Amino acid sequence: MFGSKKEESRQVKYQYLCAANNMEYLGEDSFGVKSLLKYFELFKSRRGKIRNLSQLKLSTMEEEIHMFDFKYTVSTGKTYHIFDQTVFFVNSKNLGLPEFSMKPESIGHKIAAYFGWEDIDFEAYPSFSEKYHLSGEHEEFIRHTFDDKILKFFSKTSGWTIEAANYYLIFYAHSSLVPENILPDFFRLGMGVYDLFKDEVMEKS
Repeated sequence: MFGSKKEESRQVKYQYLCAANNMEYLGEDSFGVKSLLKYFELFKSRRGKIRNLSQLKLSTMEEEIHMFDFKYTVSTGKTYHIFDQTVFFVNSKNLGLPEFSMKPESIGHKIAAYFGWEDIDFEAYPSFSEKYHLSGEHEEFIRHTFDDKILKFFSKTSGWTIEAANYYLIFYAHSSLVPENILPDFFRLGMGVYDLFKDEVMEKS
């Protein structure tokens, strides 16, 4: 009963968020949003359920903003772990990004980099390179995409993950369910991140 009440309270907070931002509260993923994301690491080969799906379609119909919670299970042999987190997802024709993954730098990443494994660093932004592991097939395109504004922004914050490819971008903190009282702050932050990449694309197009 407690879990049900807690989830109902969270649904109400999402509905308030939608009302304040001209969004539509869809709840369940009846329109196949998850299928659009199946190639991203977060969703690849993972059974999970999207809930509290909220959507904003901008007037041009070329920009769709989604925010939702995603719970999934990872099996490790005889045991399994349940993860639950909040995701900000953009499907926008105003993007046009290289395929890349940016995630918090771990000890494993540092060891891999020592042996020459892929990690795109920026000498002019050592704080960014210390905090984040950036990878992708087309290094020059990725470097071109991460302009000064983007690098300065993420140099001042940590813990975030971005996965992107062409018109799609997802933004989240791994295994972090955003507290219901700061859902509006996370939405604004996601919109700010989207604007950073959108401005970069439009300035160089």
